[in-house]
Amino acid sequence: MFQICSKKTIPIQFSAGIFVIAIGISVGLIAVPASFAEENVHLRFRHFEGDVLHAEARVDEVVYINGIASHRAVIEETSVSRVMSVDQDGGAVVNATFRTEERIAGLPWANEWISAETVRLERDVLGQMTVPPDAARPVLRSMPLFPEDVVSPGARWTADAAEVHVFRIGDELAGPYRGEVLVSYEYAGDVVDDGRTLARILIDYDLYLPIRGRSEPVRLVSGQSSQELYWDIDAGRPKSKIEDFEFLMMMSDGTVQEFRGSQEVDYRVTGALDRGRAAENLRFRLSEMPGVSVSADEDGVRVVLEAGEAILFGPESSDVTPDQIRRLAGLREAMADYGDRDILITGHTADFGTEEGRRRLSLDRAAAVAEILFPEVRKGNGRLYLRGAGSEEPRSNEQTPAGKALNRRVEILILD
Repeated sequence: MFQICSKKTIPIQFSAGIFVIAIGISVGLIAVPASFAEENVHLRFRHFEGDVLHAEARVDEVVYINGIASHRAVIEETSVSRVMSVDQDGGAVVNATFRTEERIAGLPWANEWISAETVRLERDVLGQMTVPPDAARPVLRSMPLFPEDVVSPGARWTADAAEVHVFRIGDELAGPYRGEVLVSYEYAGDVVDDGRTLARILIDYDLYLPIRGRSEPVRLVSGQSSQELYWDIDAGRPKSKIEDFEFLMMMSDGTVQEFRGSQEVDYRVTGALDRGRAAENLRFRLSEMPGVSVSADEDGVRVVLEAGEAILFGPESSDVTPDQIRRLAGLREAMADYGDRDILITGHTADFGTEEGRRRLSLDRAAAVAEILFPEVRKGNGRLYLRGAGSEEPRSNEQTPAGKALNRRVEILILD
């Protein structure tokens, strides 16, 4: 449903996930006087095959249990959307990857990579999305959704959208729960940011989602959200967005949880990584570095540190010896060329000790290599992730000491 109107409402978005399009806060925006504002513009998504849109969100919320403040949570979420193809009408097939990450105590320059989920969806130039029916992501769907006609500052319209939520309750997942919402939009005027004209769009909606089924742990989800979206008119994509939200979740046992807070999301665009070319370049640069293999796969460009006497770590250790630190100098220089790329460093262990102990040791190994490769804050916009795989992804059997040694390794993955 689409309706141009003069009535203004209010919207809500949950912090349980990040939408595949836009959010964030911009500093130093300059308002454009009404006499110079854009008139009669088409607000549209502009898709270009190979473009990769990064949406990096920071949620700051206070959680209340039965009306009493329980704790404050700061959550970072990232989505990466790659345009796979564009049709003759400008619509696109998009691979959207939603990353779950956590901060690491004592390592402010990196986040721990928990998981990633990729969904293939379609989106037309107005923002209407088609998502597989069993997909739990994206949380927000068909928002923003633009009118077919031209608009000018002061225009208001409403359009249907959807929110889909999956909640973790203890060790179990509840959902997905889908709610339809009527969203109110207002084109509030233009601002200039770094020489580009951005449309300032106010977005508001309410959510009321009663949940049927006696076995469901959640009975009701409701709330409201108010957002400011800054839209790059010429580029046809979001620049940033800020949001204030408040929502409530009523459990089947009568417990009421409330979440009140704000969200800031920044967006940036990169081209798709030429994986074959990047892998070839790294093989050449690292050809004299022992114990290194480079390959291109569907995830990115993978650099594996392993092999024979070049093993980085001793048994049950995350310490890197001085000679191995010197050996990694060439790799440190090569990684500097990928400052705008996200990088995932994964540590691995042999199958020894407890599962939690192996996970912790493997994460420490990833952190040890990260400190060598990136001793200072990374130059560029790329994010750095660390992951501890434990012994879950062996490269060799462990019937011999040499086989176990091969599994004490670190892998560096350069992502889109």
